[in-house]
Amino acid sequence: MRVLTDSDIRRLRLSSQWLAPRRDARPIEVVEHLGALQAQELWSGQWSIGARSGGIDAEAVHDSGLDREILRTWPMRGTIHFVPARDAGWMLDLGRTTAFRGVERRREFLKLDEADAIAAIDVLRDALAEGTPVARSECQRILEDAGVLKDRRQLYHLLWFASQHGATAIGPELGKEPSYVNLDAWVTAPRALTRDEALAELAVRYFAGHGPAPQKELARWSALPAADVKRAVAGAGERLVKVATERGEMLMDATVAEGLGSAPIDPPDPARDVLLLGGFDEYVLGYGDRSTMMTPEQAKLVVPGGNGVFRPTVIDDGVVIGTWKRATKRAHVDITVSPFGRLVARQRRGLERAGAEYGEFLGLEARVTVAA
Repeated sequence: MRVLTDSDIRRLRLSSQWLAPRRDARPIEVVEHLGALQAQELWSGQWSIGARSGGIDAEAVHDSGLDREILRTWPMRGTIHFVPARDAGWMLDLGRTTAFRGVERRREFLKLDEADAIAAIDVLRDALAEGTPVARSECQRILEDAGVLKDRRQLYHLLWFASQHGATAIGPELGKEPSYVNLDAWVTAPRALTRDEALAELAVRYFAGHGPAPQKELARWSALPAADVKRAVAGAGERLVKVATERGEMLMDATVAEGLGSAPIDPPDPARDVLLLGGFDEYVLGYGDRSTMMTPEQAKLVVPGGNGVFRPTVIDDGVVIGTWKRATKRAHVDITVSPFGRLVARQRRGLERAGAEYGEFLGLEARVTVAA
């Protein structure tokens, strides 16, 4: 059996993540393939979808939410993700086993009674029962009028708590304001899975969209207990296979593994080696061990201060070579790149192409500048 090198791992992950090559896929197809895409920062989550499909723009991602194909909620790790709307229910059911760790301490800090938090679930479920999106500010007023929101600092916790129980989810943007929907009314044909089926499905999606990766990465990504992770991988059966790598045993999609030969893996698409990814993209956030793609010193530049806020990254053949920031104007978007080192001509050309792709996604002209 061949042993995959770090370069092999990176290139296989780029392919499994649909980054190189980029697919011609609808937003729902991208989200279903990866299982879930971290999206607490909306623009970053939207671009995580767009970066994987050459046939869509930001409006198409928004419309997919309006069409009730995708939505945002808190399926794992207490973090907002894009998920397929019909899968939100079973994903929340799986994540609920660990979602409420530390909730009492958080409520104590917010001076929020458990009874008010529980009452907020029914208040929001009833208020949103007609199935139309309701703006966050209106949800705040509803909770205040019901007497369960006594301090505005409690609002996020109550919205999260109701969504965690499957009563609500984050709906499409109303102008520039997020909305919330009644999950049962919004998703009229949810996918029903037994717990064992759900565990197996999550494992298949994770490794198909992130592999190769060790089993412990599924545990970190999903935040499921170790016993559930073992059941998930066992339930996936022959759909997943073990592969040998320089970093130990990893799992990946069986169909992809069948096509591996003995030679090193070539770049999937040399013309797209350089990529601009959002701050919370799954290529970086999908793994706890990021040492195949960046050094510890570079990681400190991606997450300054280790505060959990990831800067958008510049990727070259799977390696993080810098960060970038954007400033959107009326007719163009300014992209400023801060490289970790000197860029060669090929990388500069790649940045111009990657910047143009992001501009097309927004419907704006892109202007790329490399910081000194």
